[in-house]
Amino acid sequence: MVKQEPFGVEQFMDKYETAIDFNMGETCVDSLKMSEILPPSEQESVAQKLLDTKLTYGHIKGSPELKKEIAALYDDSITEENVVVTNGAIGANFLLFYSLVEKGDHVLVIEPSYQQLSSVPRMFGGSVDVFQIRLEDKYLPDLTRLEDEIKTNNTKLLVINNPNNPTGFVWGDDVMEKVVSVCKKHGVMLMCDEVYRPLYHESEVVKSVVSFGYDRTVSTGSMSKAFSMAGLRLGWIVTKNLKLIESIYEKRDYSTIAVSVVDDMLATLALRNRNQIIKRSHEICKRNLDVLQNEIDKSNGLLQWQRPKGGSTCFIKINANVNTFAMADELATKHKVLVVPGELFNQPGYIRVGFGNNERDIREGLKILLAWLANHN
Repeated sequence: MVKQEPFGVEQFMDKYETAIDFNMGETCVDSLKMSEILPPSEQESVAQKLLDTKLTYGHIKGSPELKKEIAALYDDSITEENVVVTNGAIGANFLLFYSLVEKGDHVLVIEPSYQQLSSVPRMFGGSVDVFQIRLEDKYLPDLTRLEDEIKTNNTKLLVINNPNNPTGFVWGDDVMEKVVSVCKKHGVMLMCDEVYRPLYHESEVVKSVVSFGYDRTVSTGSMSKAFSMAGLRLGWIVTKNLKLIESIYEKRDYSTIAVSVVDDMLATLALRNRNQIIKRSHEICKRNLDVLQNEIDKSNGLLQWQRPKGGSTCFIKINANVNTFAMADELATKHKVLVVPGELFNQPGYIRVGFGNNERDIREGLKILLAWLANHN
């Protein structure tokens, strides 16, 4: 039997998120309705098209229209043949590991990051090590140490997450160029979970990992985070490695076969209006980041962070003698505030806060958090 670790982050969120008043745990930007995306003049015709759609399997590999819109999120070298449509980014990541990782393969995963990125390679028999990225280094990688790890372990696959969940760090093109160069030098496959791309706040838009001239690179993305449509359960894999794409399709035949024709259609319509969606996401995140910054500045060092440059999550260090898991549990059960404890990222003493929700949740949630800390210190 395949051994599977409990998915701590998801289980913690599932346990509490339907019974809280102030949600600072949500990782997506505030969800959209299709009526908020489509111009009123188009809504009636789209509704009729939806009602008239026959609920077949549809395009098994994703409709050409959707794949064209996904390819447009990348540079001009990416075409529809480089895109695999999946059931969310979680499905994309799973299929990649299913296709790439065999028993004994060494996989190096940055930490902190989303638990799936390390747990699933272990499930497929990979020998997984983590590569720590630290607040005191402004979450920048020690490239010498990275190369030493790769050489020492004969690494097959390096897994990164940019923009990062939970910290919100963004490795710019200069850093990514060096990371790609290290991988190319040693023939390492480089996978980047880019589910928060293209949501950048305080940096220029960063090129995708597949745009640095190395074909052994893979990007995964989704409609959930920056595009505010988690309910579609639609994601994608992008790579120029056509042999890998062939392997992914073979594996997908045994898992999901295809995505829903309804999800495919609605995602296509949303991506055609992506500029207004991203503009809205920026505005929501900027407001909430400013609220967070103000409270952190006033905390006299009790709260510490590296202000996120992308995505919709941040990692806040609690400079107090508290058990952050117990604190998060009590905040949820007794005060109706949801934050995610750093223990679920192997980083005790931190909490993950999502800043894509409404401003009220952030303001009121922070008040309760700070009052809790005052009462316990």
